[in-house]
Amino acid sequence: MKLLTVNVHAWLEDNQEEKLNTLAQAIAENDYDVIALQEVNQLMSAKLVTHELRDDNYGLILLEKLRHLVGEKYSYYWSNSHIGYDKYDEGIAFLTKLPVYEVDPFYCSQHQSLDSILSRKILGLTVAYKGQLVECYSCHINLPDGEGEDQLENIQTIINRTQTDNLKVFMGDFNTDSISNHSAYEAIINLGLIDTYDLAEEKDSGITVEKAIDGWSDHAEEKRLDYIFLNQTKTVLSSRVIFNGKNKAIISDHFGVEIQLEL
Repeated sequence: MKLLTVNVHAWLEDNQEEKLNTLAQAIAENDYDVIALQEVNQLMSAKLVTHELRDDNYGLILLEKLRHLVGEKYSYYWSNSHIGYDKYDEGIAFLTKLPVYEVDPFYCSQHQSLDSILSRKILGLTVAYKGQLVECYSCHINLPDGEGEDQLENIQTIINRTQTDNLKVFMGDFNTDSISNHSAYEAIINLGLIDTYDLAEEKDSGITVEKAIDGWSDHAEEKRLDYIFLNQTKTVLSSRVIFNGKNKAIISDHFGVEIQLEL
């Protein structure tokens, strides 16, 4: 099972069209089963094309680019989390080529209003892979030391969302640096999660942010903020950072993480 997660920083990047093309081409080339995206923006002033999606929705445009490359292989799911930069609907999303059994958008945070940056919508997607159901979650989590929300309570809410025995995969930007704040990272692990980076038979540095960015303006050092966690120990053949200038061109202020999971 091939998985990708990336915080795409949508419409806030220079040369955005070129970077969108890079992402689409990488998805087509690597044939991922599930792709989790965060900061998937659309202008609040753009035209609605469904009850929720607007015509400039980053993921919707990505989907059209993929259809030109690989046909109707991928389906797309998006949900709005909060207002970003005073002008965007900022959401989270999935693309998948697998059969989808359930789509489950929900807030993991106590704040649940669009006008609060602390409001954190999670998108759950239950997919079928080789005869088993796998629950995937696209996550953009509050900072561990932020006021107004308890990060660990937020993550525990996601873990407890269902009581099934299915494999659960938690993908995304957890806003926690395992290098400079290892205790906060360990606290997440202690909720019962397993870092696929640790399980991987082949891996690289794992660095997903290399400079100061929004929310980390006083931290210019290299960071590992983006993860793919599991609730069960599985064989992970590889974990690689992508869109870092070495493995594909940079497309965002975050790099992506791709893994190959053996199920």
